[in-house]
Amino acid sequence: MKVFIEGLLDEMGQSLDLISNETVNELQKAERCGKQVNTILLQLRGFMEEYRFGDQKEEIQFFKYYKPLILKELIFYAELAYIESKMPIGEKEKVKSYFHHIIDQYQDFFGRNHQLYIYYQLDRDDLDNLFFLKESKPLSVIPDYSIDYDPSFSSPNSNKLARIMAFEKMIDYIRRRLNQLELGMDSKSGNTTKHKWTDSKSALIELVYALHSRGAVNHGKSDVKMIIQIMESLFDVQVGNFYRTFQSMRIRKKNRTIFLDSLKDSLEKRMDETDMRI
Repeated sequence: MKVFIEGLLDEMGQSLDLISNETVNELQKAERCGKQVNTILLQLRGFMEEYRFGDQKEEIQFFKYYKPLILKELIFYAELAYIESKMPIGEKEKVKSYFHHIIDQYQDFFGRNHQLYIYYQLDRDDLDNLFFLKESKPLSVIPDYSIDYDPSFSSPNSNKLARIMAFEKMIDYIRRRLNQLELGMDSKSGNTTKHKWTDSKSALIELVYALHSRGAVNHGKSDVKMIIQIMESLFDVQVGNFYRTFQSMRIRKKNRTIFLDSLKDSLEKRMDETDMRI
């Protein structure tokens, strides 16, 4: 299971990055990316129809980690298509008000599912056997009307976790759009930065944490989130939940600074090649 799903995640990530680099219009991007994620999710569903979990640990891994990572992208692009299609035309203040209203709706969802949201934010795992098995009960008195609920492929908390992750990503996207509005940039007209981040998002996160640890931005007075937002606006990229990505880097068994090490190697190689030409 692990090998198959991680292969799907790699395929999805590469496809979405390619579409994002090729498409400027956000509505078109949402449509194309949504179709690609739906195809990936259908492949996952087909695989899981024939698969039987080896133990509860593997079942938890699927419902807490693997499926939400794919489902959250489908929810994200569905939300992106909706908010872009309903975007008000007119003054900047109307657009800003519209975005803030959307964020308020997402915050309401977090409030209605505050137990699961807090559990996720704290990165806890002590109650996983109660929350992320097929027979788990919802952590809310509000019924789950998930778009893909199927007892053989879903669990209430897994679906809601995917929504939480998707809405967090949408909030990051909206905040980036608000920053663009403040800077006088209009993504619909294509008047966005021409500087694209072409390495992995985890590489950018690694770089940001290194800059923050070094105190290289504002003498260390700028927090990680602020530096992330600057990088997102500068390179027209969304890194998502950078904290969780950093935690994954921290617990790597081997090299924990892959990008920084390769950056150093690339620079030294260039210096060596320049020395040879002198």
